[in-house]
Order: sequence, then structure tokens, then C-alpha cells
Amino acid sequence: MTVFDHDDYKKFVNDWIAAQAHNGHGQLRRVAAYLGVNSVVMSQVFRGTRDLTLEQGLGTAKFLGLNDLERDFFLLLIQRDRASHFELKNVFSNQIRNLRKSAEALKHRIKHQQFADEDRATFYSQWYYSAIRLGLSIPDYSSASGIADHLNIDRSIVARVVEFLMKNGLVVKTKNGFDLGPQVTHIGHDSPFVTRHHANWRMKALQVMNQASDSDLFYTGPMALSDEVSASIRKKIVELIERSTKSVAASKSETLRCLNIDWFAV
Repeated sequence: MTVFDHDDYKKFVNDWIAAQAHNGHGQLRRVAAYLGVNSVVMSQVFRGTRDLTLEQGLGTAKFLGLNDLERDFFLLLIQRDRASHFELKNVFSNQIRNLRKSAEALKHRIKHQQFADEDRATFYSQWYYSAIRLGLSIPDYSSASGIADHLNIDRSIVARVVEFLMKNGLVVKTKNGFDLGPQVTHIGHDSPFVTRHHANWRMKALQVMNQASDSDLFYTGPMALSDEVSASIRKKIVELIERSTKSVAASKSETLRCLNIDWFAV
């Protein structure tokens, strides 16, 4: 479901709410709180005849995690509904039609070639690019707002990242949310971005340590040992990684986790 599939901004928001967990219970109150208005106002809009102001529309677009093109389309729907003169309504209707065509054309221009270095640099600049990509494949988080709430990241940032991921074929839009795209993100040990990739996730691990749950595991074990045992442990770690990646490839997307293993000479 996308905003471009709708001709009524209220129906789009109501459909979005209904698609959230627990049928969107409490989401309208959250929208009202985000906009700083009484929840009665939101009820009058989305369950009545009142219209959003453009300022409220902009805030709602941010809350929903819409990207720039989706936001512009959403605001045009509001402007058309608020317009009182039929000629002005026609002006906005034409803009809506043209923007929908532009969005449709953009959807078919997804990159299928290998990542350009500039795009790789962007993807590996922050841990949340890969986290958002993988998180969107989990049904419970398969929306920009859902993964934003789960990762506790500002929705405008998530919207920008999702737009980048779609443009580069790393995620694709489906009728039920998102799924992993045809492009892959494997990074070799000799890549100039690998150090940044490792550092991003280790910094994230340090943050998680402060609020670790029983399902998390962190281990630090300095030790003195023989060269033979050291080589044996390294081999076992490599075998663990190989077995783990094969198991992950065949499993359902249900939880978002990161495996960091550090094994080095001091």
C-alpha cells in the first residue's frame, strides 16, 4: 500500500492505521500527540468532514515516514480537498495525476547494476542503513514508521534511507509492506568500506550493552594460549559463521540481530 494508490488522503491514513499492529489501536492519538493537537481534532478529520491544514498535513507525512515524493503527493491531496473553487480543484487534480505518473516511472528505474562507490559510501556510513533494510523484511516492522519505532530513529531519517534503499534495489515495495530487493550488500575484507562497517556495528553493540536483555550475549575473554589452540579457535569461529549464514538464509525474517565476533592478537 502506498499513498500513490489513493485518491483520498483520509482513506490512505485510515488504511495505514488499520495495517499497523493491533489494527492500529491508539495510532490516531499518537498522530495527534505528534502534531500537538487534541485527539478530538484528529477524529473530526479522519472520521468526519474536517480537513487537515497544510501544516498538519506536513506533520502527518513525517509521522507516517513518507519520503519527499510521497509527502508532496499527500499534500496535493489535501490541497485539492481544501480547495473551494472547481478550477482550483482541477489544477490540483492535474498535479496529482502528473506526480503519480512520475512516481510510477521512478519505480521502474531501480538500479540493478553493482553499487557505485558513492552509494556504497552512503550505505556503510551508518549502521542503520543495513538495519532498516533487514528490518523492513520482518512483517511486524515492514513499514517506514514500524521500523522507525522499533529502532527508535526519527521517521524523516528512515524515510530518506528507505528512498535510498528502493532507488538502489536493496528493498522493494510490496502490497504488504517491503521485502529485500535483488541487489546484495556483501562487502569483502579488502573493501575500503569494511572498517567503517565493522566500526558502526561495534559502536551499536556498545550502546546495546547498557540495556542488554537476557536474550543478548556479550563476551570478553582475554587469554594466553598456544599458537595451535589459537589457530583452532579461529577455524571454529569461521565454521560457526559459515553454518550460521546458511541457517539464516533458509529462515524466516522474525527478529533483527547483529553478530559481532572479535578474535585478535594483543
